[in-house]
Amino acid sequence: MKYMFQVILSKNENAYALFSALRRANIKGVVLPAQSLKSALLDNKEEPVPAFTGLRHVVEYTHDMNYIVYCIIDESRLEEVKTIVRAVTDEIKQKVGIMYAMPLAFIEGIE
Repeated sequence: MKYMFQVILSKNENAYALFSALRRANIKGVVLPAQSLKSALLDNKEEPVPAFTGLRHVVEYTHDMNYIVYCIIDESRLEEVKTIVRAVTDEIKQKVGIMYAMPLAFIEGIE
């Protein structure tokens, strides 16, 4: 069975190390930039700023982009990929990142 394996990183210090480790293990995938809902709402320029609010609505600041890694992997490699993620980043342990896998009903177009 094939799985859609996803890792969402919210700290970017180890992101490129993770990408490299997955590639060295011949795990192919896609990396997409992501932003939290809170961060996206703070970037909203269309709603008026509330009259009595914190400085976070007035002061502009940049948000680090998060990364989402998507990989389609065989069930036989699932534990290997989880081990790689745990070894390279401590985000899962610190509960600031998440990884999960979902079984796929079918795949078309990928070898």
